[in-house]
Amino acid sequence: MSHASAAAVWGMPVLGPPLARVSTTDPSRMRTHTGAHVTRHAARLPSDEITRHRGLVVTTPARTAVDVALTGTRSQAVAVLDHCLRRRLCTLDEYQACLLGRDRVRGSTRASWVAEFASPLAGSAGESVYRVALDGLGFPAPRLQERHVDDEGLIGYTDFGWEAYGVYDEFDGFVKYLDREMRHGLTAEEIVVLEKVREDRLRSLPYVNRVTRTIWRDLARPQRIVTRLERAGVPRVRTANRARHRD
Repeated sequence: MSHASAAAVWGMPVLGPPLARVSTTDPSRMRTHTGAHVTRHAARLPSDEITRHRGLVVTTPARTAVDVALTGTRSQAVAVLDHCLRRRLCTLDEYQACLLGRDRVRGSTRASWVAEFASPLAGSAGESVYRVALDGLGFPAPRLQERHVDDEGLIGYTDFGWEAYGVYDEFDGFVKYLDREMRHGLTAEEIVVLEKVREDRLRSLPYVNRVTRTIWRDLARPQRIVTRLERAGVPRVRTANRARHRD
């Protein structure tokens, strides 16, 4: 198994609807073939890029991340490589070595860009996708997971920050409110109250001008992101890159 199918086996984020076909790589094939249930990719597959995971024969994390970057969108590719770096499934050097070993030209520019853009500091697939959206919309690159303290001690870490403008942005999925394990015994209501207290402490810091929040739904409505951040004081440093935004 390879590509998005291998990503799913490794527990990497797979964006979009459920996979309609299983992806495999067969180095004996001359051309890639897509059937009703299986896509058989034709590509070189060195033995050191194959392993077993959960009882299945799959491509290694680095090879999987490269395959996704060569064939998927920027958002999907960054989400996968961010996850690999965060979970230490592979290193950036392993990813780049695997990419250099590929004989595929199509998609290589995107895959190289992903290597430069990826970060182990992205805390979730949503944060990865949001970072790609911000880049495509022309906003300056934010600082990730910045630590904040006040007289009471550690407040926490903000997902995104533009220190020059005093603006900090939190990406909110709903899992932390709905998943019992992530709530650590607290109710959803208690989580909301704690978030409010945390946000009030952040706003009281002398260098914080605004705290904004982004949710998954906003990613489908980029103008909302533009309006909110520009009103908060974050300027766009270049015009939106439509190709990246569509990704």
